[in-house]
Amino acid sequence: MQQTPFRFLSFKEYVPDCLRFWIYILFLIAFQFSNGMYFTAMSQMEGELSITMNDVKMMSHAMLIGLTMYFPLAFRLKFRFTNRTCLLIASLGLAACNLAVPFIHSRLLLMAICFVAGFLRLFGTFECLSSILPKIAPTHNYAVFLSFVFFIVLGVIHIFDIASTYIIYYYNWKYVHYAAVLLLQLVALAAFFLMRPFRFMPKLPLYGVDWLGMALWSIFILSLIFVAQYGEQLDWLHSPYIRVATGTAFIALAFNIGRMAHIRHPFLELTAFRTRNLTNLLLLFLLMGILLSTKNMLQNIFTGGVLHFDRLNTASLKWFEFFGMFIGAVFSWFALTRLKWAHKSLTFLGMTAIIIYIAAMYFLAVTYINIEKLYLPLVFCGFGQICIFIALTVYAQATAPFKNYFQVLGILGLIRTGLASPVGDAIYTYAMKGLLSKHIAAIGSTIDPHIFLPPFNTAPIETAALIATLRELFGWSVLLGILVLIAIAASRFKRGVKKPIPSLQGLYRVIIRH
Repeated sequence: MQQTPFRFLSFKEYVPDCLRFWIYILFLIAFQFSNGMYFTAMSQMEGELSITMNDVKMMSHAMLIGLTMYFPLAFRLKFRFTNRTCLLIASLGLAACNLAVPFIHSRLLLMAICFVAGFLRLFGTFECLSSILPKIAPTHNYAVFLSFVFFIVLGVIHIFDIASTYIIYYYNWKYVHYAAVLLLQLVALAAFFLMRPFRFMPKLPLYGVDWLGMALWSIFILSLIFVAQYGEQLDWLHSPYIRVATGTAFIALAFNIGRMAHIRHPFLELTAFRTRNLTNLLLLFLLMGILLSTKNMLQNIFTGGVLHFDRLNTASLKWFEFFGMFIGAVFSWFALTRLKWAHKSLTFLGMTAIIIYIAAMYFLAVTYINIEKLYLPLVFCGFGQICIFIALTVYAQATAPFKNYFQVLGILGLIRTGLASPVGDAIYTYAMKGLLSKHIAAIGSTIDPHIFLPPFNTAPIETAALIATLRELFGWSVLLGILVLIAIAASRFKRGVKKPIPSLQGLYRVIIRH
């Protein structure tokens, strides 16, 4: 017999039942389109706001950290506010952030706005996902639900990257923010007129929330990201800014550790850090982020610096990564729910797919190739990435106590969406700088410069050196990936208890007791 929550009681009675689920889906799509900062707008923002590429990346990382900081507070906010209020706060707040970004030139203020935008984006996204959970996973199976979630969060966003690229190419980067504001206003209007302030349980106040702990953990991880992102530009510890950021990170970490031991409900509890195999999960996400930096950095250098693809051709490649993520989400669902695969097997397969992508790029890094040859490697890349995300997150659910599960997600997010990417970029940037100089010197010494006269042209030498550098880095990445595969094969994934997703009433009782 179907239970009452399947009717989505937060809607007003004149809204047809058959439309309520799809209205949530449209809300979900709108929130995925809305960021505080868009990677596709980097080049235009640099010139117009007088900021560097590292500044834009730092702001984007701040947005991702804001998103991560929402996890430990997810159900506290859901049980404090009604469904309609949550959607109104998220949509209107995110619209205000998008509207403010084009008119602000302060780097620090932009970073703060991006942090808030990330928090609000997941606020709205989680509200939609938690509401449609009974329709997506009637049996409350995490493997089913997380396959859908990660496809939406990681996969569908590629479509909006393509759309934003076209808007920026034909118009201006500010129009992407204006489009996001328009979508979010439509969400707010729909929520206001189609939904009612329905509350299925008594209001749970936000008493006892460790807001200071949230701020300290944010300062800690953002300081480390600052070091990784700006280290090469500022010459690492020779810069006072890097030394201050490093010291700030250690001080914030010390305060966090002290607070975990002395206050009753810290933002991240010590029991969350004691989750079985948590260190292995963090290490796997870090290594995956470093390997995926080959796509974010080396592939972009190859397609832009060697193949000279324009922005539209580069954006078209995202379709195949999206297709790979769709296949990966469906396969992960089938493997975990029907074939009953172990999480280790799915993780091994996902990492193998990423290594296949890197190995393919090693052989494709030549002076000229057709764009079609990049399609299949990107399908493998998208497939592997989403398989690893689903497998490891489902495994974390099976091993972590439910009262700490969302704190564990926050801890994983500090690496997964926080530190992994800038660390990977820093490693490849440092290696690129040294190897490129070595290859230019080696290739230049073996070529007669008179063949480029008149006039003397070093472009062929630089292109050949760039290709040699990219191939060497792709090659070393393949070797690293093989070592990771060996480590996964040799590791022991301790079996956890397969727990269904509790009902909202059950979650409410857990929070009350805790």
